[in-house]
Amino acid sequence: MVTTLKIFMISLFLLSPILSHGQFSQLTDEQINCSGASRLVFADSVKQAIILANADIIEGTRFLLLRSGISPLVFASDAKFQEDYKIYYHESGCTGPREQIAIEYNRVMFKYLTQTHGKKWLKTVRKDILGLKSYK
Repeated sequence: MVTTLKIFMISLFLLSPILSHGQFSQLTDEQINCSGASRLVFADSVKQAIILANADIIEGTRFLLLRSGISPLVFASDAKFQEDYKIYYHESGCTGPREQIAIEYNRVMFKYLTQTHGKKWLKTVRKDILGLKSYK
């Protein structure tokens, strides 16, 4: 029993840098709240979504928007994708921006990812990103 606990604790200690996303920094609450992704709820046009997405690209607070229900889904591969491409998944739950506005925001991010990384990001991105099916 003690040996199992020691192995678990050592494993946790050794894996913590991997689980904490390595060099990819976590955003503060202020950065998330001030991001275009969070402000999309108040956008009333596709043009505003494009402006907010481009501002997020410049600021380095890039997001791919998901629509989820009460409890968000997190997959084991999410952290690696976010670290590899320096972009965050953002789940808006039941009360997010209008779907067309969220899709347009994501289209700007899709173009950014393609310009900076080619099409390889498409192999590992979550398939439930709003607007991804129509982008391919």
